Amino acid sequence: MSTNYYFSASNNAFYPVVLQAQYEAAGTWPTDAVAVADAVFETYGSGAPPAGQVRGVASDGTPTWVTATPRAIPLTTQAASALAQAQQTVWADYGSLGQAVPAAWVTYQTALRAIVNGTDTTSTTLPAAPTS
Repeated sequence: MSTNYYFSASNNAFYPVVLQAQYEAAGTWPTDAVAVADAVFETYGSGAPPAGQVRGVASDGTPTWVTATPRAIPLTTQAASALAQAQQTVWADYGSLGQAVPAAWVTYQTALRAIVNGTDTTSTTLPAAPTS
């Protein structure tokens, strides 16, 4: 078995054997590093993960593929995006035609602005967009 790499479960990272002395000199060699077969590195260190997966650590401390956790988008970011879309819709459907903006759209944009600028600190979801 060829072993040119170590794996650290605590760091979820591979370390090349040829750099061990430099890591040790810098005091950054992980205490839980264990030698792994080159095939393990080829699969989990340099290979592309399967769709929807990322490298994780199995209960025995070895690398494994785990389901990627989607990143949460902050509510303020969601609100800013929704506000931009609402403004485009309102302009296209009403403003560009010189028509009055319905109250539901005004209320919706006001609620989104409050989330974006931080005056609404209690909402946990976006308000529902008007249907018309």
